[in-house]
Amino acid sequence: MEVYGILYSIATMGIACFLGVFLANLLTELGLARLVSKPVAPLMRLAKLPPAFSVPAIVSIVDIRGGLSIVGSLKEKNGIEDSAVIAYKLVTRPFSTVFFLLRYYLPISLVALGLFVGSIYIALSFAAAFISMVTGILYGRMRVKNSAAELKLPEGKKEKRDAVRESLKSAAEMTKKVLIRYTIITAIVSVLVFVGFFELLSKEIDVYTRQFGFSSNFAALISIHIFSPMSSVLTAGELLRNGLISVQECLVALLIGRFLFTAIMDYPRHSLPFYASIFPMKLASKLVMAGIAVNAIATPILIAIVLLSF
Repeated sequence: MEVYGILYSIATMGIACFLGVFLANLLTELGLARLVSKPVAPLMRLAKLPPAFSVPAIVSIVDIRGGLSIVGSLKEKNGIEDSAVIAYKLVTRPFSTVFFLLRYYLPISLVALGLFVGSIYIALSFAAAFISMVTGILYGRMRVKNSAAELKLPEGKKEKRDAVRESLKSAAEMTKKVLIRYTIITAIVSVLVFVGFFELLSKEIDVYTRQFGFSSNFAALISIHIFSPMSSVLTAGELLRNGLISVQECLVALLIGRFLFTAIMDYPRHSLPFYASIFPMKLASKLVMAGIAVNAIATPILIAIVLLSF
């Protein structure tokens, strides 16, 4: 990672954390959190999660980092168990997918892949998100204790000046802790990138993808996706327009590439530092493993859908 990229990542993390925690605390202090979270509360209850988790779920539609920072703040204040945080992350994946839809899928996928293939790819992405949500609900009902659901949003209201003061204080404290952890973990990951650890790992996996009888363009598309999902989608569009790859191969390659990217690049290099900046390393590792496991479940299902449909 370049120095500029590292500094930008740290700055973005700090801003997202501060604004997310400040907004959540302000809504809570003013007694508005219950109103904002009301539409999502039934979903939280279905997964045996605290109703207060509805607020970060809504926030994650606009800012994923801010939403999870709020969860970290709630966990720290109320001693919420790890299983509730894991269930929350899985259950709220459709919310964060909306964030990626607006930022990546719509402006890139539809233009590069065309309306037909692009729409299918977006639909598959949301299907994966809902598989994650169902898995999270089942996990929450099996693993989260009933006591976790007892955390309620306070009904009382404070004066605006006091509410802003308390919210700023809480946001500043949380952001300070997050930035210290995030900087340390990012530095460690940057060293691994510099020595070529992730590049070596991706090359080893690419060897196996070529052994299943797919075309060279199929393997190339997967390889590109491991390093750059955006470039992979753009390349897939060019291959489709020139008739060098079928719709079926294109979608399967993008699905496999996305899984490999998240498993060996995104989660270790980006998600783990982020999770570890908010939660203890043990919980951060569990969140990463849970994400990889759900993707490992969803990807074959989505591939089967594509193979049966085309």
